[in-house]
Amino acid sequence: MSSNSKIRVIPHRGMRQIGGVCTEIATDEARIMFDFGSPLEGEGDQNPLDIEGVTKGAVDCDAVFLTHYHGDHVGEIPNIKAGIPVYMQKTARRILQAQQEHKQCLGQEVWAPGVKELEYSVPVIIKDLTITPIESDHSAIDSLMFLVEGHGKRILLTGDYRMHGFHNERMEKTFREIGHIDLMITEGTNLTKDYKGAYKSEKDVEAKFKEIKDKYKYVFLFTSSSNIDRIAAFSRQVPSGQYVITDNYQKRLQEIADEERENKYKSHKVLCYGDNLDAKMNAWGFGMVIRSGDKFYQIVKEYFEKYPDDTILIYSMWSGYKSIPEVKKILDIAPRQETVHVSGHITKEDLKYVIETVSPEKLLVHHMQTWYEKETKIDLFTAVEQLELYDGGTVEISF
Repeated sequence: MSSNSKIRVIPHRGMRQIGGVCTEIATDEARIMFDFGSPLEGEGDQNPLDIEGVTKGAVDCDAVFLTHYHGDHVGEIPNIKAGIPVYMQKTARRILQAQQEHKQCLGQEVWAPGVKELEYSVPVIIKDLTITPIESDHSAIDSLMFLVEGHGKRILLTGDYRMHGFHNERMEKTFREIGHIDLMITEGTNLTKDYKGAYKSEKDVEAKFKEIKDKYKYVFLFTSSSNIDRIAAFSRQVPSGQYVITDNYQKRLQEIADEERENKYKSHKVLCYGDNLDAKMNAWGFGMVIRSGDKFYQIVKEYFEKYPDDTILIYSMWSGYKSIPEVKKILDIAPRQETVHVSGHITKEDLKYVIETVSPEKLLVHHMQTWYEKETKIDLFTAVEQLELYDGGTVEISF
């Protein structure tokens, strides 16, 4: 290896948009992609990723590693060329598979069966790079960070993460003990948002679920099917003698997640809705997890019409989704509703804490809407060299 050899880091997309991310880390021997997402609608570059050796031309890529199963990180995997292995945490892979099979029923493409499974802290060696998956915490369970090591250099790629979930103590320990990092690549979703939510943590959200369920007999939780920790927390606040109800798809996701989880984070027993439950639901009350769609619309409509004083809908998603027609349709028939939500992404204050704790030599912030003004960057990360880069640019680490 020559004395001027380098590890190259190339963000193919995501430097100035939330979602649709893809980051390349390569040496003269190895070439690896991290995430391969679809852009969020109306957010940044909407063109599909078009990368020589990955989506076109002769294969020139050793692997793709996925941080989690949200579409803005995995959505364009079907476009990569056959023969390139894709790696993902094992439980997250099973959840993704269930999601894909559900989509197949709707006539959409399925690709998850070929994904290779990762175990926490078990490294994968690809030529001259070692990739270690690290357990993270995000609104998609079993999310990963990746530590990439080679030639005495260490790169930490965080994926999407937060410090206000149920696993904040574990996250703090990880960052305290990570060791020297030459380059940290972190998300910055909330850097360009002034987040002032009423709830500061997932524990606050769960406490509010209990308060609401103690007050109302019939409670609907309107949330994303992939926010499994949130749904499990809701289920734990439905008292004994009442049912936790959803459809078969959501029930399957909860069961997959619960196979590997600590008891205190598992769901309480979730039942699949059917006409056979109607009488007991009416008599005893329930907590029901819903999504948009006519099936749930009819149930919500019925209970608000029949039991207006005993029924409430909890909205537990990003406020921006409220304008989606299918979401608005259900919200419009719920005269009593309350928003109970916390972001799945790290806050500005927590990001500053993490960067100060890790103290990397260099910092690359992506997965955010715009670039900060120089004064703001200095205020946030005074002791770290923050790199300014556009999509397709290159960071080089010499060894």
